[in-house]
Amino acid sequence: METIDFPRPKLHLFVCINDRTGMPSNQTPSCGPRIKAEDVKKVKEWIRAQGLTSQVYCTKAQCLGFCNAEGSVAVLYPKCRFVKGIQNAEDLKKLIAEELENI
Repeated sequence: METIDFPRPKLHLFVCINDRTGMPSNQTPSCGPRIKAEDVKKVKEWIRAQGLTSQVYCTKAQCLGFCNAEGSVAVLYPKCRFVKGIQNAEDLKKLIAEELENI
């Protein structure tokens, strides 16, 4: 293995897109279908448009371990701040903007 020399971001957002709705007899809530891979793509495009590509990374994840009925889950690093209740891509953009103000 070899270390990749790459700029360290100010913020790295991991967004759960796990969707259990198609699983028979599933009773556990999931982040999908509220947040989908397409939503994460929209957020990445927004990050690029804001000129933040070297400062903010956004990565889709299958499960962050905090399933809830209120909305999707994301975690922000380096603070390791978990957030629930996310409904759409606009919520993710707002979360990023708020977090950048506090760095």
